[in-house]
Amino acid sequence: MKDKKVNLNDILEKISELEARIDKIAPIGKKDLPPKKDQIKDIKENIEEWSKKFPSVDIEFELAKMLDWLKANNKRKKDYKAFFRNWLRKTSNSMEVNKEEGNHSYVFGCNAKECETETSTYKDMYFFCEECGKEKEIIKIKKN
Repeated sequence: MKDKKVNLNDILEKISELEARIDKIAPIGKKDLPPKKDQIKDIKENIEEWSKKFPSVDIEFELAKMLDWLKANNKRKKDYKAFFRNWLRKTSNSMEVNKEEGNHSYVFGCNAKECETETSTYKDMYFFCEECGKEKEIIKIKKN
């Protein structure tokens, strides 16, 4: 092994060949995407298409929220269209959960049995008992 001389040009040529092979078999995730400005412009131009896919979401408002969040958190994404699509999915899912929560009534009361109860569709309400002077807590959840 010591007697073999290594030609630097041969090594560089082999490295170039390997890099060319790697470029050919690069994964799909490494695809070239347009710059942020062009990606956001494309999203804005297709607002109607987004509205059809997510009818319960205000697309323009959510786009503004997403861009504000990216700026506030100093974040950059490679594929803004994919990020926006996931943003809308999360928003529409949270809206469905909020609709389901609206199907409940909450009964507030205190530990004393003679005190009156209060009913509300809101979970985060504060009621105070005039007789005990204590804050009432949720004692029952009713489905509407």
